[in-house]
Amino acid sequence: MPEACRRTISNIGETVFENPDIGLRTTVWEAVHPSVNIFYRTFEVRNTSSVPKHLRLFSNQNYRILETKIGETAVIDKRTLIHYKRDRYFLHASDPAFDQHAVGTAEWKGLEGTWRDMEDDASLSGNPVAHGSVDSTLGWTLPELQPEESTMIHYWIVLGKKYCNVLKVHKRVKEAGRRALFHHNFNFWNSFTERVAVLPEFVRMPQLPEIVSKCFYRSLLTVVAHMDITGSVIASCDSDIKQFGADLYSYCWPRDAAWVCLALDRARYHHLSAEIFEFFTKIITPRGNFLHKYTPAGDFGSTWHPVPMIQIDETGLPLYALYNNWEIARSVWTTGRYYRTLVIPAANYLVKAINRETGLPISSFDLWEERKGVHTYSACTVYAGLSGAYELSRSLGDYDSANVWKEAADRMKQSILERLYDDKLKRFRRSLDDPALDSSVFAVWYFGILPPDDPKVVQTMEAIERELKRPSGGIARYLHDNYYGYMNSWIICTLWLSQWHSAVGNLDRALELLDWCAAHAHPTGLMPEQIDDRGMPLSVLPLAWSHSAYVLAVLEYLQALEKREGVSCNYLEK
Repeated sequence: MPEACRRTISNIGETVFENPDIGLRTTVWEAVHPSVNIFYRTFEVRNTSSVPKHLRLFSNQNYRILETKIGETAVIDKRTLIHYKRDRYFLHASDPAFDQHAVGTAEWKGLEGTWRDMEDDASLSGNPVAHGSVDSTLGWTLPELQPEESTMIHYWIVLGKKYCNVLKVHKRVKEAGRRALFHHNFNFWNSFTERVAVLPEFVRMPQLPEIVSKCFYRSLLTVVAHMDITGSVIASCDSDIKQFGADLYSYCWPRDAAWVCLALDRARYHHLSAEIFEFFTKIITPRGNFLHKYTPAGDFGSTWHPVPMIQIDETGLPLYALYNNWEIARSVWTTGRYYRTLVIPAANYLVKAINRETGLPISSFDLWEERKGVHTYSACTVYAGLSGAYELSRSLGDYDSANVWKEAADRMKQSILERLYDDKLKRFRRSLDDPALDSSVFAVWYFGILPPDDPKVVQTMEAIERELKRPSGGIARYLHDNYYGYMNSWIICTLWLSQWHSAVGNLDRALELLDWCAAHAHPTGLMPEQIDDRGMPLSVLPLAWSHSAYVLAVLEYLQALEKREGVSCNYLEK
């Protein structure tokens, strides 16, 4: 890996495994090609001992193609290994080519897999084909390594729906040369992040601490890495979470996807947010609302909610995200394309979902997916969605709808101020029936119910900072939160406070919170959902929402910095 690449943020992973006791260090570089279905790795094995070594390197593959172990086949075809089932093919090859192989039965009737063959004597059986519940192991006999000598194995997996297709791509990889894969990847992501240079905030980027700047670029790439070609955005690609239950975070929550849209549009990646809007039009229900969560294919995902399985903010936020796109991009093409398929049905649903007695949304689950009620955060997102729909309808000349949605939004705003602010506590309540302090009530100022410097907002945000600040320095979701431990800090909650400090001009404190989040990221720069009081990451790592919030918080800080220093720029005003 060229030294210049090492110093630049990209989606090329680097992992080092070292064992001083046996005198070995293995460095693994890995990446996914940006435009072709190829996963590739380079292994560098270095002898760090004082004596020569004779070594073999092994790679074990154990797939669950189409999510089961039933009916798979693994077969050696000349100098390649292929796992397949139905229309899913995984072709494995390397340079130099593997000189050992074994395929066999795994996880069936006590048979653990061919990795056992590898561990027993560092030699493989050579069995060329197996079917059913299978795995495979490939082996490479490395040249003798003198002290401080190293050697490399280049390894790739081509994925496709037909054998002939994966074979064609494999041949192209061999012809292009092994180094081309990493150069293509590095150049692609380097060019991708260069687009940030068009932002008015970019002139102030050099004023950010290096750790914050790196975390910003890492966040931008991490958000995009969670996007699917269909336009869905999974919440997290972390597979470790399954140890806590038989499910993952690899679903698209409309809420999380809408926050990703806000970040992408703020950073001027409008073509990517448009793909998410397209996905929204595919999953919206005939009633005009969104359900709990979805698979990347657009199917309804698993849920722990009873019918009707609704978190109403997940309908308000996509509407607000489309309005935000209009405010920044001013693309009538995007607005017109999704007006009838997304804006009209969602806005009309929200109007019908307003309780006539309270003027607030009907009861639904909160953004934390724990309580059913009439929540401040949810009400604010409904207001934001309806206000955004009103502005979009006016831009397209649909004044009849505009009047209806404006009236509903105004009524919602009035009800939030009258019913969800607690005069005795001098702050906003979590919900109509719950006075608890919850960091999500930042939504009151963020979605425009009140300005950030309004005394009611100031008192609320100061209460959040005073009562929800944790020993590590982050901000908890709410008092006595017990999810994954007692009152852990959440990255998004900490960033909401940073965004407020930016909005009211407390830039030193805003930057301090940005720095805290960056300092508590994983060494890779990836951000988890939570941080415990010892400063350790908890729950999923990474969380796309954490990274989208970081992109927004940094850009809002830079905007506030620009304004304080008296330079005029064209910004989106909240």
